Amino acid sequence: MNRNSSLHGIDISRWEGRIDFERVRKNGIRIVYIKATQGTDYVDPDFERNYRDAHKEGLAIGFYHYVTARSINEAREEARFFASHIREKVQHVKPAMDFEVFGELTTAEIREISQHFLTTLEEKTKHKPVIYSDSSNASSRFADDRFREYPLWIAEYGVTRPNMENPWHRWSGWQYTDRGRVRGISGYVDRDYFRRDILIDSKVRHCE
Repeated sequence: MNRNSSLHGIDISRWEGRIDFERVRKNGIRIVYIKATQGTDYVDPDFERNYRDAHKEGLAIGFYHYVTARSINEAREEARFFASHIREKVQHVKPAMDFEVFGELTTAEIREISQHFLTTLEEKTKHKPVIYSDSSNASSRFADDRFREYPLWIAEYGVTRPNMENPWHRWSGWQYTDRGRVRGISGYVDRDYFRRDILIDSKVRHCE
């Protein structure tokens, strides 16, 4: 599958402000990743509204969590926190781990934290999580065969295709710009291409 046959998507948080999801849908967007939580106590202020309005318009919905953990215990706690906020929601797209700011963590620590977050999240949601990563970290910090079982949602801008010199060799999602334009959103928005393997059910009608 090339990008021209991929499903068009966006990922959003409070920074996009009030979104007109009817116009978003009419602009060809089929998948919406919504920021749900961060750390162990932060819920995105627009999480519930974005979910409600996107669901009303029949868009395929997924959620992501911004990881701040600095230990295995914190990783597990964050996964449980994330799961507690999304488990009662209708989900069409696999939940995603967004771990991109590492501080003083070593690569080994990053991998252990990621692994425990992912396994705990899968245990709690019964869905295989997605790893969101820029191409550099996918080729270095996450370049461990244990992560290959998780779909990769890669971020790389200004290229005709992302660098896939990593353990996956194939992307399930590609965030190709952070300066996209979509009718229904007043400013810039992240835009994505997605393959059907990022869906919980590949036959979901929302993406037809």
